Amino acid sequence: MEIKCEYCGSIIKETDEKCPYCGATNQAVKRTADHTPKTIEELQQWYQARNLPPYEVTRFFIGINYTQPKAFGIYREGQNVIVYKNKANGERAIRYQGTDEAYAVNELYLKLKEEILNQKEHNRAGNVRSSYGNNRKPMSTGKVIGRTFAGIGAFFLFFFGSFVLFVLDTLYRGIGTALFIALIAAAPVAVILDLIVCGLRGKSTVFEKIYQGFAGKKFLTCAVCFLMCFLIILIPIHNYKKASYYQYQNTVYVHSHNNWFEYDGYDYDKIDSDEVPDDILNNRSDYEMTYQNGYDWDNSITNFEDSRYYEEHYGSDSSDSSSDSGYDWDSNDSWDSNSSDWDSDW
Repeated sequence: MEIKCEYCGSIIKETDEKCPYCGATNQAVKRTADHTPKTIEELQQWYQARNLPPYEVTRFFIGINYTQPKAFGIYREGQNVIVYKNKANGERAIRYQGTDEAYAVNELYLKLKEEILNQKEHNRAGNVRSSYGNNRKPMSTGKVIGRTFAGIGAFFLFFFGSFVLFVLDTLYRGIGTALFIALIAAAPVAVILDLIVCGLRGKSTVFEKIYQGFAGKKFLTCAVCFLMCFLIILIPIHNYKKASYYQYQNTVYVHSHNNWFEYDGYDYDKIDSDEVPDDILNNRSDYEMTYQNGYDWDNSITNFEDSRYYEEHYGSDSSDSSSDSGYDWDSNDSWDSNSSDWDSDW
């Protein structure tokens, strides 16, 4: 069977992975390779199979043009399929409007899965707080005051240290790396603060108890070794998963998971390194899409972590895309739609 290329309009075979005339990805091939819902009806069935609460609770309206504030939805209007979000102020942001139903359904499908995981995390956090509140003992006024001042001091020390690292690293590397280093800085700041505060109060610190377990070894040496091991393990993982974006002659390239990807306007395609322009490979910092290079992020470009390719190959259920049991809803849990971000466009 022959179909029309979505980009150049040429007639190509349905089984062609890419258009032989313009090189664009054949979306029809990609959509038959996974097990995601491709129609509004299939998405409704997936929703029901997960035992999710009613639309009015989750605020996801599938097949409905819901006009009230705080809602995600998808519906048909003539030949078009429209994916939308109604913000808290009632303003509607259109995520997609066109004839590609499979693409439209996938946009809402990914957002729904993301929200399910967010709601599950809120429930877990609530259960932990409830359990802690039911079992803790009353704290004396002195301890409350002492821990309050310690907390305030920790906040200012951490804030100041993080700010300095953030500024210095931003000037020489990148904002993402700066934020990462700022988080790493929290560990030594916490150690130093605990030693100072508890030392002044004449109390044993958590770190002193750890020290006793090292059978006479120097605590500072052990702490430094622990931090170094932590960095040795975490930094390669961070760099492996980090997505770096580059723009060259109106084409966006991404480097992540030790691979290169090219953005085709809808999704990302994996490419060989020899397909990446030499200018990018030799001078990455000049083409990286960062604020230092004067680049203001274009919301029309899908983040790599939000793309279909990432969902299929690196997502939590990528090992078996036909199994969505991780998104099943427990009837004992509560769905709080107010925790969602209703001010952004998506």
